Amino acid sequence: MKNFIKKIMLVMSIVILTLPIFTSTVNADSTDQSQPELNAKSGMIFDQQTGQVIYKENADEKVAIGSITKIITLYLVTKAIKEGKLSETDKLQPTQAQAEMTQKDELTNVRLDADKSYSVKDLYSAAWIVSSNSAAMMLADKVAGSQTNFVKLMRQTVRDWGIRGAKLYNVSGLNNSDLDSGMYLGSKNSENKLSANDIGVIVKHVLDQYPEILKTTSMAELSFPVDNETKNYKSLNLLLKGNRDYQEGYEFDGLKTGTTDAAGESFVGTLPMDNTRIVTIVLNAQGEKEDKDKRFRSTQNLVHYLKENYERKTILQKDQTVTIDNKKYKTYEPVYAWLPKNFNVTELRYKVSSDELGFTAIHKKQTVKLIAANTGNGYLPFKKADVKKVLHKKTNQKSWWDQIIEFFKHLF
Repeated sequence: MKNFIKKIMLVMSIVILTLPIFTSTVNADSTDQSQPELNAKSGMIFDQQTGQVIYKENADEKVAIGSITKIITLYLVTKAIKEGKLSETDKLQPTQAQAEMTQKDELTNVRLDADKSYSVKDLYSAAWIVSSNSAAMMLADKVAGSQTNFVKLMRQTVRDWGIRGAKLYNVSGLNNSDLDSGMYLGSKNSENKLSANDIGVIVKHVLDQYPEILKTTSMAELSFPVDNETKNYKSLNLLLKGNRDYQEGYEFDGLKTGTTDAAGESFVGTLPMDNTRIVTIVLNAQGEKEDKDKRFRSTQNLVHYLKENYERKTILQKDQTVTIDNKKYKTYEPVYAWLPKNFNVTELRYKVSSDELGFTAIHKKQTVKLIAANTGNGYLPFKKADVKKVLHKKTNQKSWWDQIIEFFKHLF
């Protein structure tokens, strides 16, 4: 009996002595698993240069996006300008319906008159900075001949970028019920929907191709001609310097707000950080309807979470060798990744990229893209646009199959 009691006492002593170890381990794990206060239906934060996702929540769910739609619209307008199909000095005149929409406070905030013309540059700035719906419509009409044609162009663009299941019905992001016929595709109550992943892919394509867009989106104020004078409008991006929610050290320079009844209050933000560019996505921020800062507060929570918990580290040096499946790859230049501050770089594992993202390495004089496989939330599902090859045939020369068919026709 005495031996049994001694054994019980020994076991209890061991448990008591090791309890602090177990407790500290649990606390460490819970610290590692801390999450930002997103307070939104879905969202994401990622590195625009590499496509590395630092945090995401419900990133695959398609939700209403409101005027975030205009990122695609204005990308295609920018493309048309760069390709010489449209000039910033071109003058456009709104239709009566487009002008009347600007008299409704809930639909727009820049007044347009049907008997006046406006420069492409002014309309382009108004669509980006204060999200003018009619300005976006006028630009779309000019680029594609009609808004319905433009929507088809939008759909093809996102398909070329590998995005499937996108719901795009109009160029502005309003619910179709707010629009007249000819301004949309789909049913009368359709609304544009994308996932956070979709938006991340779109933003990377847009800023990879046209980073100069940020010169416009970083403007805290729009100057726009109204009657015979110039009227100033504050940007809807309240995180810009000089605006209400600006925080020193977090220098946002874009990108787009989105607001409808279905979309709630959403925001896609961009800011430079640690020699790269960070993109934030907040879709349908939760909170009181009167709280007009909630989407920006959620955005700030994301970037604070990044800065407090992560570091952008050099994970590989130039000409460093990486071995994958007994194959040796040599890096082309230094490689960086966002990692938790207590993460040991030597614990990273690498694999060949399955898409267009990753860092360049060389294997037997062949270049290949590699990625770090265990960075946490992985990378955007990114691919470059499909390039469709057009085969040109000589019209005066029939194919061998056509010749065989013709031979048998004449035979009988």
